[in-house]
Amino acid sequence: MPETLTKNKQDVPLTGEGGNGFDGNWGGGEGGGDGQSRPERYPPPEGYRIAVRLALISITMLFLALTSAYIFNRAKNHPIIMPRALWVSTALILTSSITMEFARRNLRRSETRFRGWIIATMLLGVGFLIAQLVAWRQLVAEGFYINRNFHSGYAYLFTGLHGVHLMGGLIALGYVTLRASEKWTLVRRRVSVDVTALYWHFLDGLWVYLLALLFFWK
Repeated sequence: MPETLTKNKQDVPLTGEGGNGFDGNWGGGEGGGDGQSRPERYPPPEGYRIAVRLALISITMLFLALTSAYIFNRAKNHPIIMPRALWVSTALILTSSITMEFARRNLRRSETRFRGWIIATMLLGVGFLIAQLVAWRQLVAEGFYINRNFHSGYAYLFTGLHGVHLMGGLIALGYVTLRASEKWTLVRRRVSVDVTALYWHFLDGLWVYLLALLFFWK
């Protein structure tokens, strides 16, 4: 039987050696009649995957709807420059996807390496956001304000929304890095890191798509 469906197992903290299960009594019910207090209940770790996948579907639908509006308004026909800072931000987010994968693969091998790669990913993410602000300043310097035309308006909208979702990814990275180890189980932490990596790689791919749509699609 799959590990995440094992029943009647205590949620063992990471400080233990064999803690790769979780409390199978998460679905409800009362404690035993032996006078002991009922153990703390948790939802199954697989619920994390479902929640993130639903979030990714929602984000995809949002950007597809905006893409449809972008095409309908023929925004690509309006002139706009591509800020040079976008090349820097693209390099940063592509690199951060690599460091995120290194972090995920080092989770069980070395706690020090895992945290080091996660921190590197967070720094690259922050660098990406800074590069985005620089790109906006370059657009303003060239006279492309948010209300200049459809193309410049969508450029601010797309990149701004992407930046907001990336900040959510940074919060998730901080959560899996800074949460006290005694509050985790091996399975729960592994799933949390996996879904965070999935979300981060999704944002990486989304950025490449937006860059191509805004500045290279003819």
